[in-house]
Amino acid sequence: MLELQLLDPNGQKVFSGKKNIILKNDSMQTIRFAARIRKPEQWSAEFPNLYTVLLSLKTGDSETYIAEKTGFRKVEIKGGQLRVNGIAIRVHGVNRHEHDPETGHYTSKELMLKDILLMKSFNINAVRLSHYPNDPEFYKLCDQYGLYLVDEANIESHGMGDANSPGLDTLHHPAYLPEWENAHLDRTERMIKRDKNHPSIILWSLGNECSNGPVFKKTYRMVKAYDPGRPVMFEQAHENWNTDVIAPMYPSFESMKQFAQRKDQQRPYIMCEYSHAMGNSNGNFGDYFRVIRSSPYMQGGFIWDWVDQGLKTKDLNGQVFYAYGGDLGSFLYYNDENGVADGILSSDRTPDPGAYEVRKVYQYLDFSPKNIRSGIFEVTNNYNFAGTENFDFLWEIVGNGKVVKTGTFSLKLRPGQSGTVKVDYPEISADQEYFINFKAVTKHRWCILPEGTALAWEQMKVSGDFFTRKTEAPGALSITESPREISFSSGNTHGVFNKEKGRFTQYSNGSVTLNELPVPHFWRAPTDNDFGNKMPEKLGFWRNAHHELKLEKVSVFPKGPEGLKITCDYSLGNAAYQIRYTIRNNADIAMTFSIQLQTELPEMPRFGSRMVLPGNFHHLTYYGQGPYENYQDRNEASFVGIYSDTTENQYYKGYIRPQESGNRTGVRWLELLDDDGHGIAVAGLQELNFTAIHHSTEDLDPGYTKKQQHPTDLPPRKNIYLNIDLKQRGVGGDDSWRSLPHPQYLLNDQHYEFSYIFRLK
Repeated sequence: MLELQLLDPNGQKVFSGKKNIILKNDSMQTIRFAARIRKPEQWSAEFPNLYTVLLSLKTGDSETYIAEKTGFRKVEIKGGQLRVNGIAIRVHGVNRHEHDPETGHYTSKELMLKDILLMKSFNINAVRLSHYPNDPEFYKLCDQYGLYLVDEANIESHGMGDANSPGLDTLHHPAYLPEWENAHLDRTERMIKRDKNHPSIILWSLGNECSNGPVFKKTYRMVKAYDPGRPVMFEQAHENWNTDVIAPMYPSFESMKQFAQRKDQQRPYIMCEYSHAMGNSNGNFGDYFRVIRSSPYMQGGFIWDWVDQGLKTKDLNGQVFYAYGGDLGSFLYYNDENGVADGILSSDRTPDPGAYEVRKVYQYLDFSPKNIRSGIFEVTNNYNFAGTENFDFLWEIVGNGKVVKTGTFSLKLRPGQSGTVKVDYPEISADQEYFINFKAVTKHRWCILPEGTALAWEQMKVSGDFFTRKTEAPGALSITESPREISFSSGNTHGVFNKEKGRFTQYSNGSVTLNELPVPHFWRAPTDNDFGNKMPEKLGFWRNAHHELKLEKVSVFPKGPEGLKITCDYSLGNAAYQIRYTIRNNADIAMTFSIQLQTELPEMPRFGSRMVLPGNFHHLTYYGQGPYENYQDRNEASFVGIYSDTTENQYYKGYIRPQESGNRTGVRWLELLDDDGHGIAVAGLQELNFTAIHHSTEDLDPGYTKKQQHPTDLPPRKNIYLNIDLKQRGVGGDDSWRSLPHPQYLLNDQHYEFSYIFRLK
């Protein structure tokens, strides 16, 4: 006797059936039960409702039980959109390889759960199982906790070329050869039959980078015949008939914008791979989603990829590092260098700085100003199935970086619905800038997420302009000038400016003595993306340009109400470079760096200045965007505020290969102090970028090609290398082998200028 019971998510029986069967030795039968379940609790990534299928087989005195979980949900392509339970979803996805830094491709259940918790907490709702069926346990956990899956056949023939390869040899490629047909069909059929009952699988994939010959046309037909209700996603088909989803791989930003203009599409656009997360990457991620959200047919994509595939090992000194291509005795063999390290998490599952940008852009609750002057804001619920009753909403008003008022509110919004909230502002001071910060946190446990998990954030400017403040510098400035130098003092501070060298040679206040102040700097250590777009060779002019500056003239002007002004004019080829100093009445020094490019020069990697500070000035406080490392094309998750840390923590050691790291944007001021509160302070006269780390640019720059290096190969220096910049080029991330950062994040203008005030504390 075979009995089947179906239990709902609460354990209540909703169906029961029995059948007598006669089974001969060494035979197999298919037994069918059918029933109509009215108004089942549907499964989705937001509400992963699971039913239990309980089978019992009685044979004489013995009885065998099997229990499996499954769910009710409908997946379809309708109106040119991928829909789950009738709702067009957004795919906030990542590609995931099965990887453990200690056990390789074997992943434990505990690590799977850690991945799922991290994914859900970073607003990721979908995973492409690249590029093979996974451990069955992972599907069960995704069913249980709610992640959409693309199950991908273990098929790749990239080494022989794919559908994007020019001059593809179709005479010898497996996708075009009948003798390879069964191998392809077997792998795909095996995957589908094994995994078909998992509600988390919403798409099948026929393979990766394997071309699109007749073999895959037949494979597609086989899949649709066996499982007609589940769509197929196959990037190699491009827009041919044998894919239900247009799934480009690393499309150009321009092509995305062009697709967004299309009307009356019959298939959705979901990128199978995008935002290549190799090293310091994931730039312009918000730009991607502004385009995606502009079209009903563009539904998201899968970041490449989830986690760096480094292997935990130790160097000769016993220091732990993560090995990549060329390590572990493979240096003399063909390898892909750090091409295995493309994750938004480092190998030990530490989120990279770019992961926080992903979390912010992927969030489902949007906050926008309705009438910011009156304190009226709009909240939009972009969840597909969940209302906002499970969230507490918090807000705070921040004036010049300090919290001045906080509050909470509740909103009950259905999916797709917007509502307004009014915030009662505190008394506003004209000499401060004010921001409002919003945050949404879970009231209760939700799927795998614990109570109190923050899932959405926003910051908006309320009023004020920090840079309209008066920067008075009262004091009695004393000047002594000789043909060679200028000595100055005010109060306890004194200094010397060398007119022949065009720079300060001493600056002291009794507690702090410096022999050099910031000097021009134009170069940054290449990122992995920089190497991919050949920045080191194309922009190499700027690597040593600070050494090529030729001092042409030093002009000293009569002391005026603001202090003593000095102008240093330089030439850099045909470019005019100028530094203007004002020694203010209190002996603070205002500096303006300016360049005018007269001829065609390559793009500038950064426009700024740098200096070396004593290592004991390691207590950092700044007012700017943070707390995460951020760049002009990756700072939407980094809110303006006052942040404190030590310089030892500013360089992100999770990048598997040393490279540019530690930048902050939108900076108003910063301080670097010793344990006694002595050090330096910098106040921007417009927004600044800065980096304060224990590595020089030269330390992190391997030259024209990558080196086999790891963070442990570069011990931190005792000194602090402080870069104070107007800005540097974005990090990019469209891919890591060709594409530049987007044009608005490059330094291609003919003129740049910025100013700040430097003082001792």
